[in-house]
Amino acid sequence: MTKNNFLADTIIIFACVCAITGCTKTNLYDKNISIEKNTWMYDDAKKFEVTIIDSASIYNLFINVRHTDAYAFNNMWLRITTILPDSSRTEDKVNVQLAQDNGAWTGNCVDGVCYNSVLVMPNFTFTQTGTYTFLIEQDMRINPVTNILDIGIRIERF
Repeated sequence: MTKNNFLADTIIIFACVCAITGCTKTNLYDKNISIEKNTWMYDDAKKFEVTIIDSASIYNLFINVRHTDAYAFNNMWLRITTILPDSSRTEDKVNVQLAQDNGAWTGNCVDGVCYNSVLVMPNFTFTQTGTYTFLIEQDMRINPVTNILDIGIRIERF
């Protein structure tokens, strides 16, 4: 192999590696909080704090739900309050699908426990840098909701 061919091959390999890694998603944050006694009350907001240093990137936000196969519904309504670094707030109601129309659980289920990570906010940007607080509350028609083991969030950066 000549020196010029080696240099050309090295440049091509480097460009391919950059192209592949430049388009991958990076988990910026991934945290789950256990639900005490697998029973989630209305007034039991779960708190997640995330520090954002890049307000120009694009992000995906997922809700993580781990539940037993005894969970009585095919979905879960959540109220997500976002507190921005400037203390302003937004509130969203989110419907997290946990089962298909035929009743089959979505996500990964093993030994009666199912784990779902559901995309709820695709391709968004954080408008400010600093610490964001996410408060997640169950917003079902019944209180408490039973057979929920964990709730969490995962944020990917492009």
